[in-house]
Amino acid sequence: MGKAKIGDVIEWEEQKTNATRMGIVRKVLINSVIVDIDGTYDATVVSHKRYKIKSEA
Repeated sequence: MGKAKIGDVIEWEEQKTNATRMGIVRKVLINSVIVDIDGTYDATVVSHKRYKIKSEA
C-alpha cells in the first residue's frame, strides 16, 4: 500500500479510544499525514503505519 496524497480520504483507529475515524489528508509529512477530521478545521496527525486509504483524490 502506498502513502496517501493530499485530498485522499483515510481511515484510522484512535489509540486512546479504539474508535475508527475518517478524514481528508491536508498535508503529507515524512512519517505521517495531517488530517482534517470530517471536513471541519479540527486536525490531527496520523502515522503512515496507522491508516488505510478509503478513496483517492
